Amino acid sequence: MSETGADAEVVVVGGGVVGAAVFHELAARGAAVTLVEQDRGGLGSTAWSGGIVRCYHDDPELTDRALTGWRHFREFAAHTGESAAFHPCGFLYLPHPDRAGAARRETARLSAHAPARWLTAEEVDSRFGQLLAAPARGGAVWEPEAGWLDATEVTRGYLRAGRRKGGTVLEGVAVHSPLRGGDGRLHGVRTTSGAVRAATVVLAAGAATPGLLTSWGIEHDLWAQAVQVELRRPAAPVTGQPAYTDDEFDVNGRPDPDSGGIYLGHPTGRRVPGAGREPVDAAQSQLAAEAGARRWRWVPGSRSLGGLRAAECWAPDGGGRVVRHPREPGLLLATGFNGGGFKMAPWAAAETARLIGIDGNHAPPPAHDTNGTSR
Repeated sequence: MSETGADAEVVVVGGGVVGAAVFHELAARGAAVTLVEQDRGGLGSTAWSGGIVRCYHDDPELTDRALTGWRHFREFAAHTGESAAFHPCGFLYLPHPDRAGAARRETARLSAHAPARWLTAEEVDSRFGQLLAAPARGGAVWEPEAGWLDATEVTRGYLRAGRRKGGTVLEGVAVHSPLRGGDGRLHGVRTTSGAVRAATVVLAAGAATPGLLTSWGIEHDLWAQAVQVELRRPAAPVTGQPAYTDDEFDVNGRPDPDSGGIYLGHPTGRRVPGAGREPVDAAQSQLAAEAGARRWRWVPGSRSLGGLRAAECWAPDGGGRVVRHPREPGLLLATGFNGGGFKMAPWAAAETARLIGIDGNHAPPPAHDTNGTSR
């Protein structure tokens, strides 16, 4: 394969929302950054994302990361110069009753930074009782200013903004192997259009990440897992339905005003070989409907408007991986969000810049060849 001789300070592999956010952040800080995407940015698993933006998590560190995203996405145009509508719908988190006390304490901490309040079981019933088939036995977290954005629109916006700020996007170009120098260290990637040399490779390829790492001979503990959601239209119009996560019955989703439907998701627990879309599993749809009916009155009698099934990158701790690989100094991972990467993308972008050491007054260092010498 001929080498293009393309150079960058950082090469980002993957043009989903996380990779695009990283690309934009680095370009905005003055880095020489190239993003490589095998398809068109935003058309992989990101295209199936519900784009929900909310803050609460059981883990305070994850709450703070999501808070970064909530603030960023509410002012997306100010950060990027691109328009992406924020659709407020509120977010209701129904914890397992055993976790209600901890959830109440974390809500109190969050409320100092964003609109969030703990609702008692009686308050949940008063506000949402017309929707609920089962009461919130331990109470719930309510975020009235949470909402959602179109994930593909956001991703394309990041890519356009990053280009304007000096970054390069290579679409329709697949990465297939690492580029190593004579010292054995990573110095970029080899692609179907040639090599891209860079001091740092950011792997943000979503569900393709585990397969790439394995094929490169790099140790990891990530895997691809199927995610499936179904859009259901209630038999009668529903008003006041928020975005939601229910840890008692394991369902999640949000309203879809365009169709008059509501998304309903339920964990599959199924590992898959790699990235890509699969046909919707009818048995999984039935499981989701049964679980949803235990919480929401509108599920029985609703009809399916179709489903979405794709793979996401999973990590054992569920918190996402934005870290340098311990055995590959030139490799940084930005993945493993267990299906929740959209709201974490702004934090992941800022954390990537911090780990690489790129601030707002950054000037790119001299280019290097694959033997590590300045040119």
